[in-house]
Amino acid sequence: MSATGDPGDPSGREAGSTLIEALVVVSITVMIGMIGFPMMGQGIANAAFGQASSGVRADFRIARAQALATGERVDIVVADDGRGYGWSPGPRRALVAGLTMSPVGPVASFYPDGSASGVPLSLTNGRSMERFEVDPVTGAPRAAS
Repeated sequence: MSATGDPGDPSGREAGSTLIEALVVVSITVMIGMIGFPMMGQGIANAAFGQASSGVRADFRIARAQALATGERVDIVVADDGRGYGWSPGPRRALVAGLTMSPVGPVASFYPDGSASGVPLSLTNGRSMERFEVDPVTGAPRAAS
């Protein structure tokens, strides 16, 4: 009889799981994790790349808006190591680890009349690459050809 008064198993053995059963469950869980985590890491890297790409496009639009608002030319400049960029005058941005931009130096200029000039800009993480440039007439960022 058990401590709760339940006669339980007539053989006198208590019901429950054994250590071997618990170890089997833990090892199956670990194997599933070993399969899933590498895929999750790649998904996170792809999401970071997409977010950085969207951020660069948004910053191009902000730089253009600043040129329109202030009546002064605004230049987008990539850092010498390719791991950041900024506009002058304006803030600097650092890229997430693993992302780089090229070419380095000035890549785009926005003018007070809304027009722009520049060279194609590449953003890469080693596996993916996106190239974009500014439209000379509208100053909008677009996919480079």
